[in-house]
Amino acid sequence: MKLLATVAPFLAIAAIASGIASAADDPVVVRQQLMKQNGQAAKLGYMMIKGKVPFDAAAAAEAMNEIATDMETFPSLFPPGSDAGSKTTASPDIFANTDDFKALAAKLGADAKTAATAAASGPEAFAAAFGAIDQDCGGCHRKYRTN
Repeated sequence: MKLLATVAPFLAIAAIASGIASAADDPVVVRQQLMKQNGQAAKLGYMMIKGKVPFDAAAAAEAMNEIATDMETFPSLFPPGSDAGSKTTASPDIFANTDDFKALAAKLGADAKTAATAAASGPEAFAAAFGAIDQDCGGCHRKYRTN
């Protein structure tokens, strides 16, 4: 009984770690986490532009650089077969139009880098560059997201 009480916490940790590892192996889970991060980064930029939070050039640049970096990986998170199931909102069109999808991700990455650089010039320059981010996200979601 004492042995079970001693080993149980370690077994629980191992089970949790196993679940985390399997989630990290699931491209749907990884891409959804990445999109949540990007959504938060974009939201921060939007809130700064709208004056709902004070403009912070360093934070704006960091958020846009996060999006740019994520877009380097994002297209690889759509291996064949990951369009099936109810846990994804990825349109099957992604898999039929891979080159277009990759081009949209690359454009968002490039526009995010531009916005990151523009942040150093102040809120007006950042707002002007951020407009492309908003259009890129919306354009891709309209084409390649099911809801």
